[in-house]
Amino acid sequence: MIFVYVHYLEVNIPYLFIYKNKLSILGEPLLLDIEIRLASFDSISEVNMDYTLTLYLNQYWRDDRLIFGNQNEEITLTGEIIDKFWLPDTFFPNDKSAYLHDVTEKNKMIRLNGNGEIFYAMRFTSTLACMMDLRRYPLDKQNCTVEIESYGYTEADVIMRWKNGRQSILDLEKVQLPQFTIMHYDTISYGIYLATGR
Repeated sequence: MIFVYVHYLEVNIPYLFIYKNKLSILGEPLLLDIEIRLASFDSISEVNMDYTLTLYLNQYWRDDRLIFGNQNEEITLTGEIIDKFWLPDTFFPNDKSAYLHDVTEKNKMIRLNGNGEIFYAMRFTSTLACMMDLRRYPLDKQNCTVEIESYGYTEADVIMRWKNGRQSILDLEKVQLPQFTIMHYDTISYGIYLATGR
């Protein structure tokens, strides 16, 4: 198995450079599935109107140009080789600050299946804006969101969707918050029109 891993990387690195520059061959939008796994809910600040959480952002898509075998074969890639791939330009518009964890290596990886399916995961901590209505404080209820968008691609290029609807938010029940209770959560998808397109 190690021989296949090394052989594949040596033979196909020039092809990966080409892959980085092209999003779709047939002109169809790429279907990008999103999943969030919560690692921790770190803080909520009523003063700054924000909250901080650590999460794993998992993204899934398929590219037939990267087929190298069957679904049971897979290669896990980390480090600099990831920079050779096209990656989604996913961002969080309500993000105030964030950092990618990098102990002992950058916490991101790609798992490439032989059938062209790609799994891209990263772990980071983000402080997100949450406009709070504090008129009923300390008996208030707040609706804080994690907003996810493509930074530069329109729906003609990439269609972002939740991988499994409401079940795309994982490990929320394991998160503990002193002085707070998570009452409800949901996943919502919608398109918006911006100057750069929809």
